[in-house]
Amino acid sequence: MTSPRETPPLPPLPWLSVAMAVGIANVYYCQTLLPQLSAEWRISAAQVVLLPALSQWGLTASLLLLLPLADSVERRRLLALAAGGCALAALLLAGATQFGLALIAATLLGLCTLVPYLLPPYVAQITPRDRLGTVLGTLLAGQFSGILLSRSLSGLLAQLLSWRLVYLLAALLMALLAVLILVALPRQRPERPLSYLALQRSQLQLWNQHPTLRRACLRQGLLFGCFLSLWSALALHLATPPLNFSAAQIGAFGLVSLLSIALARPIGRLVDRGGAPSVLLRAGFLAVLGLVLLRIGAASLPLLAVGIAALELAVQGSFVAHQTQVLSLDPAARNRLLTWLVLCSYLGAAVCSLLLSAVWSQWQWQGATGMGLGLTVGALLLGLRSPNGRSGVLSGHEKAGP
Repeated sequence: MTSPRETPPLPPLPWLSVAMAVGIANVYYCQTLLPQLSAEWRISAAQVVLLPALSQWGLTASLLLLLPLADSVERRRLLALAAGGCALAALLLAGATQFGLALIAATLLGLCTLVPYLLPPYVAQITPRDRLGTVLGTLLAGQFSGILLSRSLSGLLAQLLSWRLVYLLAALLMALLAVLILVALPRQRPERPLSYLALQRSQLQLWNQHPTLRRACLRQGLLFGCFLSLWSALALHLATPPLNFSAAQIGAFGLVSLLSIALARPIGRLVDRGGAPSVLLRAGFLAVLGLVLLRIGAASLPLLAVGIAALELAVQGSFVAHQTQVLSLDPAARNRLLTWLVLCSYLGAAVCSLLLSAVWSQWQWQGATGMGLGLTVGALLLGLRSPNGRSGVLSGHEKAGP
């Protein structure tokens, strides 16, 4: 490892938070656009949800095949290439004239959305262990801000002008981000470079070596899958009677996420001071409560707002805690460890998005919330009981790697 004297200073956290926001927004713009996109190509609601689903599948493939490369190549260049790829894919989606081409562009956009997953290990490499939770919480606040603003901005622009302008703006932002990465970030080379095949072989070794990693991946996959599928379902639910929201109103509804964003940094401090296990336990119960409120409040805007805010806060808190645990296991394998955590999260999102397509066509909102409730209860039970029969959330910490 590099000595403290050789470690470059931590880049300004506000700048990194903005990069996280801009980088993650690309795969979420379409969530509030689903009613308009359905009308554009004259397709059913069950078909249009394939757009976010294929974005998640593209991102899942990228996490498995490309993210581990950051443990073996110069990371700043990989960050810039990922941002440039997003700019090109967004341009393709903005110009799509057929639904099939839009599906291809959405998949490519997911494949290139790596900036928000390359930055946390990059920053963790130069962050003291006792500040890691706080720093990761700040970055995650930027990431969730991007998710929130992408919904609000896309809905507003689509209502006032055109949904295509959303993706033209996304292309411009990602092109600018690629340039800023090359100009503002210092180079960061891997500690133990490996061949691509060796990197991929080591993935299973890391999975088998760290039970903390396995538990974190299973829990986060269930929670994140529930979170993303519920937001897609919420957009469709708000657009139907008796609510009949416009695209702009659906986007504005995303402002309920401001609470979870404001609390991201305090959650990180709580992880640093009290440990991840207590945060995970509270997040599990909060997620179940949020789903109950969403289910019983189908026609009540206050209950819908409180329910989705509770769910989002629970998912964000669990991700800060899980990320802090996982990135502390082995500094030389941080990108591969994060690959597992994020891969399982998006694999859960992709599976749940496809499942939502079938559930929504049969049972609409009640079916979607019932599915989400089952997912959150499952995550809570996994957290309470570990594979060895002891309490998974309350058990001791796994020893970190060298």
